[in-house]
Amino acid sequence: MKKILYSIIAVLGIFGTTSCSDVLESDSSRQLFEPSLSEKTDSVFYAYGIMQAMQQLADQYFFQNEMRGDLVTTTNKATTNLKNLASFTADVSNKYDSVYLYYKVINNCNYYLAHRDTTLTTGARNVVCNEYAAVASFRAWAYLQLTRQYGNVPYVTEPVTTIDQINSNTAPASYAAILAGEAENLEKLKARYSDEQIAVPTFNNALRSIGRLNWDTSVEKQMLPGKCFIPLNVVLGDLYLELGEYEKAAKCYYQYLRYDGEHDPYYASIRGISVNFCNAIRTSYSWYSPIFKNLTDLPADFNETQQGSLYANQPVWENSFQHSAAAGDVISYIPMAVNYTQGKTTDIPAIFGYSYYGTDKNGDVRTSNPYSIFNCPKTENIQVVPSKAYCDSARLAQHYYYTVQSTTGKQYWTIKSAPLGDARARIVSQGDGEDSSYVYCDKPSTAYILLYRNATVWLHLAEALNRMGYPDAAFAVLKNGIHSELANFRYYIEYVKDSQGNDSIDEQGNKIIDVEKSHMDENYYLTPESYELLTTTLPFLSQENSEIFRNGVTKAFVGIHAHGAGAVDYINSSYRYSSVLKSKIDDIYAKFNLGTPSYTKEDFINAMEDLLCDEYAMEFAFEGTRFSDLRRLALHKNMAGTYSGNFGDIWLSRMLQNNAPGITTQNCYLPFQ
Repeated sequence: MKKILYSIIAVLGIFGTTSCSDVLESDSSRQLFEPSLSEKTDSVFYAYGIMQAMQQLADQYFFQNEMRGDLVTTTNKATTNLKNLASFTADVSNKYDSVYLYYKVINNCNYYLAHRDTTLTTGARNVVCNEYAAVASFRAWAYLQLTRQYGNVPYVTEPVTTIDQINSNTAPASYAAILAGEAENLEKLKARYSDEQIAVPTFNNALRSIGRLNWDTSVEKQMLPGKCFIPLNVVLGDLYLELGEYEKAAKCYYQYLRYDGEHDPYYASIRGISVNFCNAIRTSYSWYSPIFKNLTDLPADFNETQQGSLYANQPVWENSFQHSAAAGDVISYIPMAVNYTQGKTTDIPAIFGYSYYGTDKNGDVRTSNPYSIFNCPKTENIQVVPSKAYCDSARLAQHYYYTVQSTTGKQYWTIKSAPLGDARARIVSQGDGEDSSYVYCDKPSTAYILLYRNATVWLHLAEALNRMGYPDAAFAVLKNGIHSELANFRYYIEYVKDSQGNDSIDEQGNKIIDVEKSHMDENYYLTPESYELLTTTLPFLSQENSEIFRNGVTKAFVGIHAHGAGAVDYINSSYRYSSVLKSKIDDIYAKFNLGTPSYTKEDFINAMEDLLCDEYAMEFAFEGTRFSDLRRLALHKNMAGTYSGNFGDIWLSRMLQNNAPGITTQNCYLPFQ
């Protein structure tokens, strides 16, 4: 049976050549035999066969997104393939332009979904449904990526094994129709199975070794099998988000977070859905040059000892990018092999200057951060580095820090801010001394291709909430996190009551405001409408869910912006909804010559979306998501029609002006081959 694990791609990977018309063509002289899918144990091997196809797709997925975004740039050592991707001039000969790899994943999924017996049980338990849902999610994810890069493509939902089938499936369908079709398929599974039955298979929740590192044989690379799958509600939420069906998307994200928060198999004391690390700025921040190389002094009242004191839990964010595969906040990844004899390897570390498959533990280049968690050997052959746009955004960001002022009988926190930079830029490091010209983006050094993190779900939820018309609820994801203490930030007015409990009226007939009980200044930003939404339609804050989304002294949940900006969540922090969004609105009006800002709700929604775009840049830089994020946001700006019906295209052209001026949502696609 294990032969299936190694042969499934050869058996079902029947798509062949490079031309558009032949993309679904197979070798008609080859007979496709049908391995059994009627035994309980078969499903696991087929699932891992699909993962092998995902491994073959991994590099292309990463580079299509990263190179065509605005966060990286090529060096003079970069290959023509990478340079052409970055300049939007890639043609059908490009190494990273192959729809074949997407359709290989899709057809493997199609075969499984068409032939798997879904009625198999052990006692009263169905042993197939989790894997069946996982394979359906793989296919939906593959179509989502395919349409992001190529637009309208053939939509094939049955396994293709004959020339007649191929010829009948070559006509392209609109990307919207494809995503709607995949969403419908996943909804049918949700209706058919329980939340438990559509959760990803975990295979006993145990870490599995996939080999020892060549450059440090004392370290085993590990993976969690359950994290090789994509949760159904996560990818379904992304399908709806892409389509602009924002409430449906938000409900899917809520359902994932609600179920996983209650049933997470990997954490006992820390909920797997939380993202609880404040990545502090230290006096040693100069290690993280070139981002911070122009800064020389911290503020006089900067209190370094307090930087991590309010965030006592395990540093989840940082653990997401280690060679040891600590779970961190990772939901799904593609783990690549440790060497060529163990399976499919990746070019990604080498292109960013890492000798991941080398044997020299010391490496060739010194770095200025002696405590870096990213200890993969480095080389001088760097093809891709952070762009000026990324470095400028990181360097100029405000960092919020603590000072402590004593008063009679107590101490309280004072939150100050200074343009110290975004601490997430610590994933960029620079060589030391004679090697100081070399710059490294450390995330790609581990040969894990991250697909989803909990931060992804929270930020995509914020994107959906914003476009639903609740920009303040979206801001809560950045400032506080959505959890039990968010009620403290509600904006509301209470009125003085008379002896009968009715609102008191003044001489002019107006209700008298109870100033002490009301929360009306800009520290309080969550509107009654948003609070109602978060307790009913999306009941994160309901009594029923109070233990799942609960914060305590250990700060299990923090706002995502805290990863780079520090103490943004406190009531006296100057990171406030009204002032931050108005500043962003002013910036947008100036950049796009829109005249005098009017600060309408539509302005706030558009600005909140740009704020999220900034957050995506800092949170997900060098993880292979950027182009897809930019394209999706541009499409939504076009759909909204704020400022103009093609404002999204104008916005996208500006975001990518350093890559290829004039890129829009209509001409951004790769040649279909």
